Amino acid sequence: MIVYYFSLLFLLITLDTNLSSETLEDTLIDSYKYYPDINKSKLDLKNKIKEVVISKTDFLPSVELSMSQGRKITESFPDTSNYGYDALNPSTIDIDISQPLGSSKFLSFESAKNNLKAQRFADKSIIQDVLLRASKAFYTVLKERFLLDVAIKNETTLNTKLVATEQRFEFKSVTKTDVFLAKASLEKAISERIEAENNLEIAISEYVAVVGREPDINWKKKNKEKITSNNPIDWLKFGKIPNLPTSLNESLELAFLNNPDLNKLRFELINSKIQIRSNTLNFFPEFSISGSYGKTMESSRTIERKDSFEVTANLSMPLFNKGHNFFNLEKSKNTAIISQRKIESKKINLQHEVKSAWKKIESLKSSIKALEASVESNLVAFEGVEQEAGVGTRTTFDILSAQQALTDAESNLVNAKFQLINSSFDLLQACGLLTFNYLKIKI
Repeated sequence: MIVYYFSLLFLLITLDTNLSSETLEDTLIDSYKYYPDINKSKLDLKNKIKEVVISKTDFLPSVELSMSQGRKITESFPDTSNYGYDALNPSTIDIDISQPLGSSKFLSFESAKNNLKAQRFADKSIIQDVLLRASKAFYTVLKERFLLDVAIKNETTLNTKLVATEQRFEFKSVTKTDVFLAKASLEKAISERIEAENNLEIAISEYVAVVGREPDINWKKKNKEKITSNNPIDWLKFGKIPNLPTSLNESLELAFLNNPDLNKLRFELINSKIQIRSNTLNFFPEFSISGSYGKTMESSRTIERKDSFEVTANLSMPLFNKGHNFFNLEKSKNTAIISQRKIESKKINLQHEVKSAWKKIESLKSSIKALEASVESNLVAFEGVEQEAGVGTRTTFDILSAQQALTDAESNLVNAKFQLINSSFDLLQACGLLTFNYLKIKI
């Protein structure tokens, strides 16, 4: 176990700091290019565009061309002619043109355009979800790596303390109880380090799932024992908070205006109202105009040709269709009510999400300042307890307690910075601002 630990520590402190390090921009861009849901959404968007084109062409008349060519042989008994049979080659050519009249085509066109707009917002929502997941995966890897760094440093210190305690026990300056306390603290630190390693592996697995590759993060060479100096280079990324709205009210206004899920629901409501109008038209007559031109030829010894022209105005009036018109109209009205309720529910949830994220951000900013001071204070306290133990005024238990307090403070600081970043991106997603343009990332 000791050999494994020192080999891992040696690997961490000898990494080359001159290599390029992973950035959030790289992570977001790669997740956008990799994640299948985004490609699927793009195809759905293309299909909606095609549906608009199809619906637009429905305003044009329909033209059909039909042709036929055959041979007809007729024999007669008794035959009074010189031939005994008639052979004909009938040929027909027909061109039919029809043009439906009424507002049903217009309503279908409006519905198709609204479906396209709704799909655009659905696409934005999917992109935001992927970017949020990718950003959290990125910072989770950093957080778990930082916590592993804290655990390794704690284990290193406690291992050193155990060796020193065992040596002091040989000279009868400490008791056997002090040795067992040091061993117990070391075993706990080893357990925490193993847990931190497992958490890091889980975080990397999530990163690979959303980005499609493993993170490429390089770490800082060890130069000091102080956590704020000993952490990896990427520690500074926890202070890199994205630009946020300036106030809670502004955040709420942006959320109600830009949130893609809410806007998608709005267009679904518009379409449900259009469907009510469309079902209402089923109670009224439908008009259409059709025209046809036909040519018929029967060629034999005598060629006979007929030309026909026809223009027809059609009117159809539903009289009885088993009550389907009433049921469909009632169904479309209920759908519109459901869409309205979805919007109201989304606004309530959105307001809660924005307020929660905003309050959490404000709270974490204050907590981080206090936790940074706590790390500094615990570090000074730990160094003081060590010095006092050297002159016999402090026990091994006091040293271990001070070490544990310092480790807890360092871990709490890392978690607070991680939560601040996560809450910031949660707020951006709720406001509909988690986009490449807002983050100023070129793709």
